[in-house]
Amino acid sequence: MSMQGMGGFRTLFARLAQRRGSAGQVSFAWTPEAERMRSALEMHELGVQLYRQRMRREHPEASRADIDGLVRGWLTAPPSGGWLRLPSRGQGHGYAR
Repeated sequence: MSMQGMGGFRTLFARLAQRRGSAGQVSFAWTPEAERMRSALEMHELGVQLYRQRMRREHPEASRADIDGLVRGWLTAPPSGGWLRLPSRGQGHGYAR
């Protein structure tokens, strides 16, 4: 299974909006919750693309399947120790739960 299809959520939202629009409503307005969800999914997709690009740069000899495996492993790996490292925070304040 390739991780290339990470835009599936955006496609799903677009199809739902199209169906809703063709069901007789003149325009489709996203609710604030739907906008936040769409933004979160777009940020996730961007993060995956950036990680894939990084893996290609760090492993230029790797095949596409190898890169897919690295990305899949990154996506499914549990967080280390349950803590999220926030490198932009000042010293001693860089961890959040």
